Amino acid sequence: MNNYKAEITLAIIVLVLFGGMIAFSTGVIDPLMAKIGAGWTKMVDNVFSGIGV
Repeated sequence: MNNYKAEITLAIIVLVLFGGMIAFSTGVIDPLMAKIGAGWTKMVDNVFSGIGV
């Protein structure tokens, strides 16, 4: 098993990269990023309105 550590690690890295490319190309990431951006904007607005700025 020790002999195959590098090959297993490389295979995992390739699968993660391939999965990321698939997620970006199928439009899975865009709605998620829009939701995170809207939440971030709301959070920042709440913080600044709470301190009276």
